[in-house]
Amino acid sequence: MAACLLAVVSVLEYLSAIPISWREQLLVKRGEPLLTLAAVAHALRGSAVRLAAGMIVAGTAIAVLWIVSAALGRLATLSALLPETRAKSRSLLGLSFLRAGLFLAAALAAVGALILATSAGPVGDAAPGVVLAAILLGCIWLVWALLNWLLSLAAIFAVRDRQDTFGAVSAAVDFVRGAFGDVLLTSLPFGLLHYTALAAAVAAGLLVSDLMTRVSFAAAWALVAIVLAYFACADFLYITRLAAYLALAGAGGESAVAPEPAQPAPQGNLAELPPTLEAAEGGTPLLQS
Repeated sequence: MAACLLAVVSVLEYLSAIPISWREQLLVKRGEPLLTLAAVAHALRGSAVRLAAGMIVAGTAIAVLWIVSAALGRLATLSALLPETRAKSRSLLGLSFLRAGLFLAAALAAVGALILATSAGPVGDAAPGVVLAAILLGCIWLVWALLNWLLSLAAIFAVRDRQDTFGAVSAAVDFVRGAFGDVLLTSLPFGLLHYTALAAAVAAGLLVSDLMTRVSFAAAWALVAIVLAYFACADFLYITRLAAYLALAGAGGESAVAPEPAQPAPQGNLAELPPTLEAAEGGTPLLQS
């Protein structure tokens, strides 16, 4: 909510800082779409530097806010799941910084993919560009989702084993490699439940939005309730998934998978033992077969 508020304020401040001359106002008052578009383009001309500066400032502030809040949130959650350990907040801040940098890299890669897709195919045929853009965007965000999930998983080892940032990432990679099947079977149900809850929230939100436009704006409270219910469900699924990963990894650092029992040593046949041992004196047998 703070990030959205900051973004909205930045956009409003940028729009209010654009100078509009009487010529542009005259073009807009004509009511013709092409003239209005030309007036807007002429007003925005020369303000690209100011827009870029505003986006950099607002984006940096949102990123810093998210890094700190995400690290504190994971610290609180994992401290509740592992009350006997003391976490290193520096490692969690490092993981959140890597996740923010990964999102920025994915966003820039997506913009580059769109630019590349516009030049694909012959002039006048947009189908190859659309297909290429869909494939590139799908690959980019799939890689981002996997790496973001791995960095989120690394927070467990940063808290439980007091690892540094890169040590926690290495421990997470080793954990996934050693128990890939168990991790996959654990992650799939939570992923399906999360996306089911998201789809239900979106469907309910669209229904409430339609009621707001057709019946009454007073139905907005239901939209707030839907958003809060989805957030609560998503947080519950996230915490239970972390608990499941902790059960797989072992609360104390040992693997939860039980080791294979050692094979008992082969028992020899007593009949194969040496003949009867007799005492040095008296000839009394000590061991008989």
